[in-house]
Amino acid sequence: MGRVWHIAMKDLRVWMRDPAAMGVLLGMPVVLILILGSALGGAMDSGIKVAVVDLSRGHSTATGSAKPPSDELVSAILESERLADLFEIEQLPTERLAREQVRDGSIAAALLVPAGFDEDVASGRPVNLVVLRDPGSELSAGIWESVVTAFAAQFSAASVSVQTVMETVQRGNPSALMAGGGALVAKAVEAVTSDDGLDGVKVVDAQVKGLTAVSAIDYYGLSMVAMFLMFGAMFGAFSTIKENREQTLNRMLSTPSPRAQIVGGKMLSVFVLGMMQFSVLYVATRFVFGVQWGGDVLATVVVAAAEMLAVTGLATLIASVAHTERAAGGIGPLVVQIQALIGGAFFSISVLPDWVQPVRYLSVVGWTMEAWGAIQTRGAGLTDVWGSVAALLAIAGVLFAVGVWRTEALR
Repeated sequence: MGRVWHIAMKDLRVWMRDPAAMGVLLGMPVVLILILGSALGGAMDSGIKVAVVDLSRGHSTATGSAKPPSDELVSAILESERLADLFEIEQLPTERLAREQVRDGSIAAALLVPAGFDEDVASGRPVNLVVLRDPGSELSAGIWESVVTAFAAQFSAASVSVQTVMETVQRGNPSALMAGGGALVAKAVEAVTSDDGLDGVKVVDAQVKGLTAVSAIDYYGLSMVAMFLMFGAMFGAFSTIKENREQTLNRMLSTPSPRAQIVGGKMLSVFVLGMMQFSVLYVATRFVFGVQWGGDVLATVVVAAAEMLAVTGLATLIASVAHTERAAGGIGPLVVQIQALIGGAFFSISVLPDWVQPVRYLSVVGWTMEAWGAIQTRGAGLTDVWGSVAALLAIAGVLFAVGVWRTEALR
């Protein structure tokens, strides 16, 4: 064990004497999380940019109403305080301008109130609303379309109710229909566009007991840490390849020391460096950026340690496959990025189809994010994440065994 420790301390001293490498390893993740957090924070503070175009404005006004149904609808949308919390709504004069702004990405979506809207409402016919969507802002456009759908549903309900009442009145007293039909339509339109009418359709945000709501910066704070811990594999691989090029590794392999001890020393240095990196990133994200890591610090650290053990095995494997620093510089980042991509570092795996989601279990980042996500959102403890920890330790064991076997190829 003493020889393993000496090999590890020798590597750590070499790395500590390289301030540029330490700056990349410790400083770059903090800067990236800061930039990502600022960008996400700005995006979340601003509303979704959408527009409304009333092509039916002033075409038809029901008897007893001060303004056309389309004006009632547009006013209700523009003046709604609840919608103002989520959207930046602009009224545009023409359909052409709305299409141009959707096309160039200035707005996520636009509502077109067609030219025949007033007449359809006044006569009790089905109402049609058109939504123009930017394919590049699918989520934001979908939210706007759901709001428009809610308004359309209310108008449709009012239209059906008015039509039913008018048919009933017509059978009993046609003259009364002629006198009060327009006023009935006007009252129905006013009802669905008033503040009380807007309360007819509500979206209630209810928290499930035992779950913690997390923001985008909370998610990406954890995922970026999980990804950057993987870059520790690069340092271990470069160190091993450099020693092989300088014949230092060959001299160690020619000694009576078991190969497992030599590889173990290399892995231990990567592990210690990775845990130092995790400590810095944990403190920075939690206390500077306010990222929620969950309540069980011990479980979080154990998962980080398990990931680093897997990373050290990966470092050994990369070094045994790439015989030059240039080759390691090409293979290492590719492996890390693939692991981060399929593990959910860049987006939540839940957005993928169900049959694709299990691919995360091929990734060290995937197992780490599953455990940290449970600690963060469900308040999981150490006993709840043993499955992920065991998987990471198994990966570490396999990679270590392959690394020991492949080390002979470096001689």
